[in-house]
Amino acid sequence: MSTPRPPYDVAIVGLGISSVHQLTREAEETIRRCERVFVADHAPGAVDYLKSLNSRTTDLTHQFSADVHRLTTYRDIAAEIVAAAVEKSPVCFATYGHPKMYSYPTVLIERAASILDLKIMIVPGISFLDTLLVDLDIDPGFDGLQLYEATDLLVRDRPLQPDVACVIAQAPVVLEPSLKGGKPGKSNLDKLQAHLLKFYPAKHEFVIVISKTHPLANSVLQRAPLADLATVLAKASYSGTLYIPPVAHRGIADQELADKMRGAPVAA
Repeated sequence: MSTPRPPYDVAIVGLGISSVHQLTREAEETIRRCERVFVADHAPGAVDYLKSLNSRTTDLTHQFSADVHRLTTYRDIAAEIVAAAVEKSPVCFATYGHPKMYSYPTVLIERAASILDLKIMIVPGISFLDTLLVDLDIDPGFDGLQLYEATDLLVRDRPLQPDVACVIAQAPVVLEPSLKGGKPGKSNLDKLQAHLLKFYPAKHEFVIVISKTHPLANSVLQRAPLADLATVLAKASYSGTLYIPPVAHRGIADQELADKMRGAPVAA
């Protein structure tokens, strides 16, 4: 009895932050069932492991070049995957982290699929935000959470709430259009620092978080005052995520509503 054809043309799966160590069973099964698999993950062993699940796996990391605009690279990746799906589906795109968390190739594939009448299925993965909450031992249920991409934060001049925890993704590469090597542009980091100092005191401490990408490695946390942000980021890894804790907790505005939510008093 033949295996029924999956009800999608392109599957997009997340590989997690620790790559294959965080790969879900759902993602593995999806990879096995596809005609071809395309993977964009620089983690050691990621491509080899996916090839053990599906021998028809193509490594896309060669697409990334220091001299090419990131949008051009993402378009090339999306075009290759969509073309393969048109030729013979289903195909799978396996990407680092979560496929809907700052993954522009996913956006481009979905746009092309809507024009070409291709069906998409997305399988979630562990994102940098999931590992960051663990690394910092925080629960956003208490103060909330505001999440921005660093370049978008500046080009849209977005306001920040200093009483809400803030996560800024891709801070070390703010305003960098390509994946060039070397140190981040100091002038761009100065712009980010100046924007943040509109909302936070210069002495307020931030944290650069680099989550571990292997079970035997350790996550790296670096703390410093916001007055030193540009200097610290200039020396940080491109994979670092910026976290700014609340300056203070917001007080209760409606005590009557708060009292209704309190549990019954504990007996002595």
